[in-house]
Amino acid sequence: MTKRWRLSAALAVLALALTGCAKEGDGMAIPTGEELVAQAEQHYRDYRSVTNEVQARIFDGPWQVETASFGMQPSAAGCSDESYKFDLARTTRVDPEAHDAAREDVATYLADAGYDVESKNLGSGEAKSTDVIVREQGDFSLLMVTFIANGNVLVTATTKCWPGDRHELSDLMFGGVTLSEGYLPREESPSDPLFFGVTPGEPAFGPTPAP
Repeated sequence: MTKRWRLSAALAVLALALTGCAKEGDGMAIPTGEELVAQAEQHYRDYRSVTNEVQARIFDGPWQVETASFGMQPSAAGCSDESYKFDLARTTRVDPEAHDAAREDVATYLADAGYDVESKNLGSGEAKSTDVIVREQGDFSLLMVTFIANGNVLVTATTKCWPGDRHELSDLMFGGVTLSEGYLPREESPSDPLFFGVTPGEPAFGPTPAP
């Protein structure tokens, strides 16, 4: 009986290896079309709800947006074929005297939300920084909040990879729009309503006109 069980277990492991089902996400149907967009939008809103909450605990006004890392453009960097992820970057400036309290507030929020939180100190003087870090948990491959002694604060996030073709998703979301021409916000507050995808010219978030 024991030998038979061992043989069955070995065959099951071999079958998983041959079909690829032993890897996360493998063996599942790759979403396309409306299903792909609907899943991507849910993933986007889920991870943005966390990053926005982090930002709000630091500064609830406008943050500068890294256009290439607005957070909505599907990326394949670091993902396998037929999968995508999102990358986000936001910067603001806060009185350095308020950094310690904000950092503790962010770490407490993340811990209460179920994340294991790391802390790291780097540099010295005006370049000294302290990071609050979440690695490989929930929707995130990496979530990092960097407080710099000169007052700058940076929030960056890279999600885990989800099944779906990046090019198809981008075409369905943006319709071939060149996003660098002004179709995404250049600044954004964490309380601003989230949107997903862009209709060409509507909304059109161009550079803020000079006074």
